[in-house]
Amino acid sequence: MKLRNYTLRYLIVALLGVIALWASLFYVVILDEVYDNIDDGLKNSKILIIRQAYADKRILDTPEFGINQFKIVPLPKGQHDPSEKFESTFEFSEYDNEDQPVRLLKTVFNDPEGNPHLLTIRASMVEEDELMEDLMTALIALYAMLVISIAAINHIILRKVWKSFYATLDKLRLYKLGTGTGFIAPASTVDEFKTLGRELEEMLRRNEEIYASQKQFIENAAHELQTPLAISLNRLELFAENNQLPEEQMMELGKISDTLQRLVRLNKSLLMLSKIENRQFAGEDAVDFNQIVKQLAEDYSDLAEYKNISITVEDHGQLYFLMNKGLAVTLVSNLVKNAIVHNTNGGSVVIKVTSDSLVIKNTGSTVALDAAHIFKRFTHNPENEQSIGLGLSIVSSIIATYRLKVAYSFDGSHIFTVTFPK
Repeated sequence: MKLRNYTLRYLIVALLGVIALWASLFYVVILDEVYDNIDDGLKNSKILIIRQAYADKRILDTPEFGINQFKIVPLPKGQHDPSEKFESTFEFSEYDNEDQPVRLLKTVFNDPEGNPHLLTIRASMVEEDELMEDLMTALIALYAMLVISIAAINHIILRKVWKSFYATLDKLRLYKLGTGTGFIAPASTVDEFKTLGRELEEMLRRNEEIYASQKQFIENAAHELQTPLAISLNRLELFAENNQLPEEQMMELGKISDTLQRLVRLNKSLLMLSKIENRQFAGEDAVDFNQIVKQLAEDYSDLAEYKNISITVEDHGQLYFLMNKGLAVTLVSNLVKNAIVHNTNGGSVVIKVTSDSLVIKNTGSTVALDAAHIFKRFTHNPENEQSIGLGLSIVSSIIATYRLKVAYSFDGSHIFTVTFPK
């Protein structure tokens, strides 16, 4: 979720609560005011009716509601509560042919002879009730419009305010270390975004310097190591060819040569790892993995034949992925070579390609490998002295570079599954 939408979500929730509370309080106040106005009218009618009853005793003979909307009922002599009592109820309306809300005032007064009477005055609340319904409808409409309007205005304002921030993110997403192009943050009128831009520029400038220094060191170190190693191997080969040494010493020379060869492979693998992790492989193409798998299966056929291992390629779909072709070849090559080197005599390697995955299944050790450590550097099979323990580490680095997924499982055979995003 984008930051502005995340902020807007909490704002809308707050507005829903605050405006709903305000609208409810407003409705209660208006309703109380309406009742108060009706009650004032009933009190005024009470005064006029009692005054008229003192002037004309015939009014006391009004036991039922009539056109005057009041009734007077005699009460037995004694103590009666003279206070005014208001209540709301429903009574049948001849015009509407249904019950309608009315407001009643009940009070006790004494006639000129001191006899108590119960005076009940009623007032129709039909118009007031319709008024409250209209008011409720208007409040709900106002509530919805306020929330929508405030949310829309804030969305527009937040989008404008955060525009430079998202421009910085887009530029940062396209930025690649080591291309030689510096990072320049987009202009912004917001102080915090200006500071963010300056800090990013400074941080990436320092990273560029460190990256260039590391790159130069790696290249120099690799070159300086390769040269003496190559010279040492050549001298050993010449020495072995031109000297008649005892068999025991020739075996020692062979061990030294194997060690130097292993050091050469180690140097190349570490250089490869450094280049991958520093993203020094530029250029990306739509790589055809079906073709790469078939080519590598053919390339490794001699090694497989030497170890009496069968290689089977199964196509279950066409797999294309945008990446550096050299790294794609290295990825598949390391997995296939690993499956052959760590196999048993007479074993098998099955390579299955689908539209979104590459599965390499091979026989070998009857014990499952430690899935938590096999992709770490220098984790190798102790039974194979020629292994330098970097093949699967290189695979892991390529996987991380292109955000792929690799998983290991064991069902009697060792299974490596590389999953590509669609």
